[in-house]
Amino acid sequence: MNPIDKYLNRYRELVHSKNIEATEKRLLEQLRDDPSGLNNYFMAALGMSTLILRLGAVIQLCRKFESLNEEGDLLFSKQLLDNLCETLPSDTNWKNIWVASAIDENWKRPAENEDPSLLSRFVTFRNHFVHQKIQLRENQVDKLIGGIEIFKKMEVLVALFENGRLELRNGQYFWIQDGKETLLHPYLQAYETPDQPYIFQGLYNKEKVYLLNTQLGNKIDQNPDDHINPLFENHKQSLRYGAGQIFSHVERIARYQSAFFGRDTERKLLLDFCQSNEAHNILCVKSPAGMGKSALMADLIGQLKKINIQTLYHFCGTGLQNSLQAVLYHYILHAKHSSWWNDENADVNQSLQRLPSKYIDVIALFQKLLDNHLKIVRNNTSRNLVIILDALDEAFVASSQLKISDWFTTYNEAEEPIADWRSKLNIRWIFSYRCAEDGTENFYKFPLIKETATIKELQPLQGLNPDIVSKVFKDKFNVSDDFLNALIKKAEV
Repeated sequence: MNPIDKYLNRYRELVHSKNIEATEKRLLEQLRDDPSGLNNYFMAALGMSTLILRLGAVIQLCRKFESLNEEGDLLFSKQLLDNLCETLPSDTNWKNIWVASAIDENWKRPAENEDPSLLSRFVTFRNHFVHQKIQLRENQVDKLIGGIEIFKKMEVLVALFENGRLELRNGQYFWIQDGKETLLHPYLQAYETPDQPYIFQGLYNKEKVYLLNTQLGNKIDQNPDDHINPLFENHKQSLRYGAGQIFSHVERIARYQSAFFGRDTERKLLLDFCQSNEAHNILCVKSPAGMGKSALMADLIGQLKKINIQTLYHFCGTGLQNSLQAVLYHYILHAKHSSWWNDENADVNQSLQRLPSKYIDVIALFQKLLDNHLKIVRNNTSRNLVIILDALDEAFVASSQLKISDWFTTYNEAEEPIADWRSKLNIRWIFSYRCAEDGTENFYKFPLIKETATIKELQPLQGLNPDIVSKVFKDKFNVSDDFLNALIKKAEV
C-alpha cells in the first residue's frame, strides 16, 4: 500500500476534469464559472503535497536514524527535538526535518536546489492559503498561478516514492522500497485497519500526541508516554552530555603553524585588515588546493592572540564540523566560554543556556549577540573581533542547502528573507576556500556582498617564491641543490 496514491489520483482527476491551467485567462474563467470546482482542486493539491512532505520527512527521518554515527548525532538530535517536541507542530517543522534528514541526492534536491527551495515555497503558499492571505479572488490570480506551478512540481516528487509500499508487521509499519526496509514506527502507526495508517503530526504542549489518518484525514490523540516520549528521551540524554560542543582545533593549529613559513607579506596584510575599521569588513582568502590557506589562517590566529585581538575561529573538517549551523553553535559557545557576551539580559542568558535548533534562529541569535551584547576585553586595544572560517568550500559540499549568505540575512517567522544584515565595522570576517588557478570561483562562489574587501595578494593566494623555499629547506634540512631544484620544478607543475 502506498498512501500517496489516493491523493495523487484525486489531484490528477481534478486537474483533468477541471482543465486546470496556470494562466490568467483560464483562472478568471474558473473563478467566474466554477469557483467550487477550483476550490476542490486546491484542496486536493494541498492534501497531496502535505502528505508528500510529511511522509517523505518521516521516511528520511527514519533512514537517518539508521545511518547516524556519533559525530553527527548531536546536531541532528537537537533539530529533531526542537522541531517535533519543543514547538507546536507545523509544516515548517516537517520541512526542517526533511532538510536535516535527507541523505540521498534525489531527496535533497527539493529542499535545496532553488532559493527559496520547492518545499519552502510550498509551505509558504499553504500557510497563506490556509490562513486566507491567499484567496480565490480575481485580484490574487498571480498568487494562485504561482500555487498551481508549485503543485505541478510537488506532483513530480511522487517519483521519490516509486516502487515503495507500506507493510504492517506485528503492529508496526515498514517502508519497503527497492529492496530496502525502513521501520517507520512510531511516526507512522496502525489503528482501526491496516490500510489506514496514522502519521505523527506533533506533540501539543508536551501533553498530547496527535496522529492524523493518512486516508480519511481524521485526527486522534495519544498519551506521549506510550511511544513518543521514550524515543525523545534518548535524544535528550545525548544532548545533556554532549550538545553544544566547542570544537578543539589546538592540534590542527599546531600542525599548520609548524609548517608555516615565507608569508610575511600576506601575514602583514591580514593583520592590517584585522586591526582596521575600514568599511569593507569581509575578506575572502582563496586559492587552489595546497597553497597554504589553512596554514596562513593558523598563523594569523597565533598572531592575533599575541596582540590580544579577540578571535572566533573554526576549521571545517569532517562530519559535524562541516555544518554551518554547528559552526555558529561553536562560535556562540566559544565566546560564551571566553566571557565575551554581556549576558545580564534575561532573554539573552536564557538563549545561551538553551540554544535554538532552527538554523535561522541560530543565525538571528548570533546577529543579536554581535550587534548588542559583544563585550570587548580591556587589553584588546583594537576594539575588534575577528571571525575566521577556514575551508568554507568543504561546508558547502557537506550541506549545500546551508549558505554563508544566510548569515548576512534577516528572516521572518515563516523563514522568508526580510533584509540584508551587516555587522558593525569592528567585526572583521575572514573566509578561506578553494578556487580555480586563475582565481575564478567556478567551484564555490562567495556571495556578492559589497562589503567584501579586495586584497590582490590573497585573491588568489600564490605559491611561495622559489628563493624563500630554497632558503628554508637549506637552513632547516640541509638538502642538496639537485634535490632542491627537483622539488621547485615539481611544485611549478
